[in-house]
Amino acid sequence: MTRLGIICVAALCALSCTADVVETSADEQASTVLQSRQQQGTQLQGMHQQGTQLQGTQLQGTQLQGMTMQGFQFAEATLGGVALVNLRVEGGEVVAEQDHVTLRGASLIGAHLYAQVGSLEVDPPATALVEYRITNIMTEDSKYDPTYTGSTFLYTLEQNVDNTDSWQPACPVDFDGRRVAIPLAATWNAYGDRVESSSLFTFGCTTGVIAKCYRWGYRPWLTGYGDLAAVHWACTRLARADYCGDGVPHTRDGTWVNVWDDLTGPGPIEAHGARPLAGMSFEAGWNTDGAECLSRTRWKSDMKQIQRTCPDRRMKSSRAKKFCDNVEDARDHGLQVLLFNESYDDPLHHHDAPLQHR
Repeated sequence: MTRLGIICVAALCALSCTADVVETSADEQASTVLQSRQQQGTQLQGMHQQGTQLQGTQLQGTQLQGMTMQGFQFAEATLGGVALVNLRVEGGEVVAEQDHVTLRGASLIGAHLYAQVGSLEVDPPATALVEYRITNIMTEDSKYDPTYTGSTFLYTLEQNVDNTDSWQPACPVDFDGRRVAIPLAATWNAYGDRVESSSLFTFGCTTGVIAKCYRWGYRPWLTGYGDLAAVHWACTRLARADYCGDGVPHTRDGTWVNVWDDLTGPGPIEAHGARPLAGMSFEAGWNTDGAECLSRTRWKSDMKQIQRTCPDRRMKSSRAKKFCDNVEDARDHGLQVLLFNESYDDPLHHHDAPLQHR
């Protein structure tokens, strides 16, 4: 199923460990622009709101200074003080058993879970368990389900800060005014790598790119479109402008991008659109390890750093295969590109500005 829409990526901070300063102006701008375009009957393809924060979870408390989220445990979860058995993620939903009864959806409101957090910046590495509780569960909005596959719920989580029974929201407010997260059956490390795990899973806040890419239609568990787990992973690289695939983002709050895929039928899920927006040009082709080929950076000031850190992403010579100015370049080089994007040539001029169609 192909979706037509518009994407702006808000840059926050990658895998932040302390409470994030959440700016919602870009989100509100995106919502207003989308509503305006829908009212005008104009469909803009592939444009969404980007972000540089992966999971979006706010870790609060003095005991967690310098730590990052590693994932939520399948083990040790309880509901009403009684253990939950065989906790798992099915699609975009947490499921478990208790007393031989399967619990899912709103039945898990009130459940307590533990997340593993840690820091690699000290020797030996520091780790800790953080308690969370689920205070509300609701069905995902259909507007965030371009493939019409359902099976996704939004979870409101609260963190037990420093084990003091002071419960604080785990997620920032998104542009729908909610503090919610989507469960995914994998984890992401500090380098932006997707890691399959039998013991941990992710609750991605809807302000982070893990959940955003999921909402753009790239649901890792979905079949029939090819390897959507890989496409979703590549999307998290794209959304954060993680060109080198090292977990370092290169974008800023409110930066608009146009994203599309090359999936075969019933895809594409995000289409390029018949008319590109005025002022936008091709940026890169993306895979799970970052920019598979690169024309330019989203912000010009980042190009020198990219050329130092991963010069192979933008080589232009008779033998080079990593430079691409368009989709055809990537295809001609035989590169394994999963996603493409355009961005404004002058993002500062268009930063947080209403979209103007060509």
